[in-house]
Amino acid sequence: MLTGQILMELIVILVAVQVAGFLCRLIGQQWVIGEILAGLALGPSLLGLFFPGLQSQLFPASSLSTLQVLGDIGLILYMFALGAHLDTEQMLRQSRTVAMASLNSMLLPFVLGALLGWWLYPAFAGLHTSLLTFSLLVGTAMSITAFPVLARLLAEKDMLHSRIGLLALTCASAGDVVAWCLLAIIASTSHAQLLSTAVITVGETILFIAAMLLGVRPLLRWLVTVISSQPLQIAISLTMLLLAAFITNAIGIHPVFGAFIAGVIMPRTGALSKELHDMDKLNNLLFLPIFFVISGLRTQLGLLQSPGIWLICGLTIFIACFGKICGGTFSVRLMGETWRDSLVLGFLMNTRGLVELIVLNVGYEMGILSSTMFAILVLMALVTTMITSPILNLLGYRTPAHSLMKTASNQQTIDVNATP
Repeated sequence: MLTGQILMELIVILVAVQVAGFLCRLIGQQWVIGEILAGLALGPSLLGLFFPGLQSQLFPASSLSTLQVLGDIGLILYMFALGAHLDTEQMLRQSRTVAMASLNSMLLPFVLGALLGWWLYPAFAGLHTSLLTFSLLVGTAMSITAFPVLARLLAEKDMLHSRIGLLALTCASAGDVVAWCLLAIIASTSHAQLLSTAVITVGETILFIAAMLLGVRPLLRWLVTVISSQPLQIAISLTMLLLAAFITNAIGIHPVFGAFIAGVIMPRTGALSKELHDMDKLNNLLFLPIFFVISGLRTQLGLLQSPGIWLICGLTIFIACFGKICGGTFSVRLMGETWRDSLVLGFLMNTRGLVELIVLNVGYEMGILSSTMFAILVLMALVTTMITSPILNLLGYRTPAHSLMKTASNQQTIDVNATP
């Protein structure tokens, strides 16, 4: 009985995501916006509001735990692919000036977000958090740029190989690494009741990263040279991925962090990279959308009823945009870029999308965010991502006609391997 229910839910999710993604492409928005909106539409914010009986039949409480596991698996595979697609050598080759630009584009929104979290803590924090943890999570949420969403947007605008596009990708990729390190620290302090326990968890995380970079990475490179069987290479890679996710979960931080590090250390050989990319396409089509629905089922926009809460929501969106846009714009303007290109980079860095939702879901699962704060930050992620494309149009970077003619499936498979 449960199998049939899950299969029906997968059909509904797949159809809803395809329809919403297609409609968003028609109005010039990215496919990921449709994925987020599909998740919200299937949750209590829309379907549950107008057809509560249908919503409870489609997603009964008895099936949510299974759906959560499938969504987590899709998320783990996605984070693995994200790490594998990062051009780490290019990041290391960047000058210190570019490194400073990426850090500055995170610093201002992080500080403003942490101050906002400090102010909102008494009324909007979760049941299992402290002032420090809550402030750090809100600051991290404000400072994130969604690297894969940004890569899709740049590809659609034919900016993927432009100088400002490459600069934005470099800043976003470096920022994602910093954000995941911050999230690991937040997770360790959230689970720890004592300061000594938090220190131990952080120490174990550092040891894990060191072991992956210094031990497992060269071992994988050697195995790829001595093992010619691609299926065996894939099996070893997936085993390493699952083991890394299991270890970080056992340490006390989210398994997606282990999956991300596992992707970062993967060898960039042609055959193995192609196989992993093909696996990523299936995950993006079938399993990852489950994550959006889980996020949508958790998001209750109906909680944002009073004028005071809507004012706080508007303030949150304003601070998120102000911090990210100003941080990104002025950091590269001081490096000698024109005001136009500086503004373009600032708005590109304001793109959040999927990576933001991952951080918010981790915070919600840990009890750091209340349901109301979760809804506010989901709405912030949606708005900040949606405004990027129209602003780029105003600044002269319009989507070419050939990009608008691409099918939805092609949009699903754009990845950052296209970057030089």
